[in-house]
Amino acid sequence: MASDFAVGIEIDLQIPDFMDASVPLGQIANKVADDSRRNIRQQTNVNGSAMARLSVKTIKDKRRKRSQYPNLALYRTGIMFNAIHVYNKGKNNFEVGIIPRGSPSRDLLALIHAEQGVNQHTRITRTFLGMTSATLKWANARMERWLNERAQKAAHKFINLKY
Repeated sequence: MASDFAVGIEIDLQIPDFMDASVPLGQIANKVADDSRRNIRQQTNVNGSAMARLSVKTIKDKRRKRSQYPNLALYRTGIMFNAIHVYNKGKNNFEVGIIPRGSPSRDLLALIHAEQGVNQHTRITRTFLGMTSATLKWANARMERWLNERAQKAAHKFINLKY
């Protein structure tokens, strides 16, 4: 005598779409670019310390050439300030850098200012491009919000198994 015995299993899966994070990553990259411009305006390095003041000779030279902001380091004509740019390198891939414009190229000048220092004797560096600890904290919170949004908007998949 055979008995009928059946088991039904219903599974409700949520499958979030984590494949394209271009929106939050683009927002983070734009914030880094904005912070870099703010660092030049406020004369602060990425780590929050004040940038070294310009020498009296440099300020006089900038005034003679009618620079708009003679006391601001990294701002003579505004080319480098305006060349801070967010590059969209592809899906989920952004880069913040300096557009290579002007003569000499502003991306090269930014590298010299940040890495080597301008004056061969003092080697004063001014690191304006990068992520501050506050920006890093904000970026992590932004990505967590995005992950939570993706999880909440996840498509439901129902699987019915019968044995």
